[in-house]
Amino acid sequence: MNRMALLGVGLLVVGVSIAFALLITFPGMMSGGCTDIGVPEGEGQGIGIIGVEDGDLLYTPEGVNECNTPLPVVLTPIGLITLGTGLVLSSKVTEN
Repeated sequence: MNRMALLGVGLLVVGVSIAFALLITFPGMMSGGCTDIGVPEGEGQGIGIIGVEDGDLLYTPEGVNECNTPLPVVLTPIGLITLGTGLVLSSKVTEN
């Protein structure tokens, strides 16, 4: 296994680990916060993304409370997974 493929696998592992950690801590996510309105169960309207404001991703986990998380926290695992996949695939193509 060459160095590029090894680096790609490392980036994939780190990216997937961060994404998994974000999913485990949903809806609060690792950094960010949510409002707590205290609406009774069943009153929500479902999960939804509200938009981006001041570098934060705004979303609602149940349709009532509004949560935010910094955009780099969301985009970092996507970038790492994409870069790692590209490195692994490019090393496979150059081998053949």
